[in-house]
Amino acid sequence: MNAYNDPLIYIQGPPVFHLPPREKADIQMEEQVIDQEQEQEQEQEQEQVEEESTSIYEPRTSMTDKTFAILEKLKFLAKPFQRKVYRPLVFHFEDGSFLQGEVEKVEDELVTFLVGAGELMTYRVDQVDRIIWRGVEMK
Repeated sequence: MNAYNDPLIYIQGPPVFHLPPREKADIQMEEQVIDQEQEQEQEQEQEQVEEESTSIYEPRTSMTDKTFAILEKLKFLAKPFQRKVYRPLVFHFEDGSFLQGEVEKVEDELVTFLVGAGELMTYRVDQVDRIIWRGVEMK
């Protein structure tokens, strides 16, 4: 090797291969065809599911945008990694009370909080007003 071929910086990681432009185009075309086939299969499955569904199920229309956003945050915080990273959490409720703990699980419109040493408390999602992490409201 000479000075022109020596790497300027070495970053430990997997090897990187560069494909010639013609091969890149072929791979992209194959991916597009595969993606289109998958989309068609999904549409067919959705049509089958829609045909099989009954009118007993009523979609949620009572949930406001704010409540839906809080529900999404709670589902995010219920995952194992996020439960360890996002500590301490303080949950403020509509009645003015607050609770310090972590999200144990989220089911439909109910959320279960783990408070202290194994104590579980369950609330409706629409009762949660805001979520505070390290003194800042989670967006």
